[in-house]
Amino acid sequence: MDWLRFGNPEYLHFLWAILPLIFLLLFGLRRKQEALLRFHSNVDPAHLQQHKIQAGLLLLSCFCVILAVARPQWGAKPESVDERLDVMIALDISTSMLAEDEQSVQRLDRAKEVIFSLLGELEGDRVGLLYFAEASFVVCPLTSDTGTLREFLAAVTAETLAHSGTRIAHAIETATERLTLDQKNVTIAPEVSGQKALILFTDGEDHGEGAVEAAKTAASKGVYIYCVGIGNAVRSMPIPLRGDVGAKATPYKRDMNGQLVLTALEEKLLQEIAKAGNGNYYHATTGITQLRTDLARLEKQQFTVRSDGEYQERFQWFVAGALILLICELMHFTTWIRRARH
Repeated sequence: MDWLRFGNPEYLHFLWAILPLIFLLLFGLRRKQEALLRFHSNVDPAHLQQHKIQAGLLLLSCFCVILAVARPQWGAKPESVDERLDVMIALDISTSMLAEDEQSVQRLDRAKEVIFSLLGELEGDRVGLLYFAEASFVVCPLTSDTGTLREFLAAVTAETLAHSGTRIAHAIETATERLTLDQKNVTIAPEVSGQKALILFTDGEDHGEGAVEAAKTAASKGVYIYCVGIGNAVRSMPIPLRGDVGAKATPYKRDMNGQLVLTALEEKLLQEIAKAGNGNYYHATTGITQLRTDLARLEKQQFTVRSDGEYQERFQWFVAGALILLICELMHFTTWIRRARH
């Protein structure tokens, strides 16, 4: 029977105990009738009939209790409707993110600190994590498990960065593709597909082309782009290099002519990208509160969660049946006693 199953089928073996109970009750009633006939020549048949009804009600209640403990299940669970926002976080991991605009605080660490605080506001939504520099790759797909995403984020340190150059356009394209295609576990009603968000955490240095055009394309697909600037837009900073063990001073990145390479926050480009993507630009130190507010204003997706073939629990019906039978047995016994006294 594919339509019926039991959560605890091992308890069904107790049903065999009902058969000897029936035999014992019938045997006991027969012996009682024989004993009454020895002392009374005229035994009221209704007297024995009352005992049979009581015994039947008690046996049926035991039957219901055993079935309830076995947890009968049938009927698929209905699909539930919920709301959520899909957010892809894109983190710049190019070597310019090693620059220290604040005293002993790298841009990468500052970005991670802001992302960690933002994840607390996105509980219940689906969040993904993307790293980008010259190439872009999704390290954590859209998930409601922010704990896993935090682990991926914590694993990125200055020692793991080995990427120079940045192509923001490629990051936008990769994130947009994932946001618009990643619908494997839910069925979304077209009329309430909601809005999606891409949050770029970067210093804005871009060695590619087409970032603004990529943002416009993403916006046409329902993706809102928010840019969080990391760094100082006024003062340029050198890029420290890692890996020179035993060096007396921290080495810095230099160009082919030996000149020190300096990096500053490119706010203008990030503002253009955010505008083309129907979003906003924020600085990491001052605008995160406004970012949270803007994300809260986005229309969330309404989606139906598949039941995955799970059955509904029906043990409640049998518990109720057992209680009703016991009440009936009690009422029947009370009524019979009252009649016998009169």
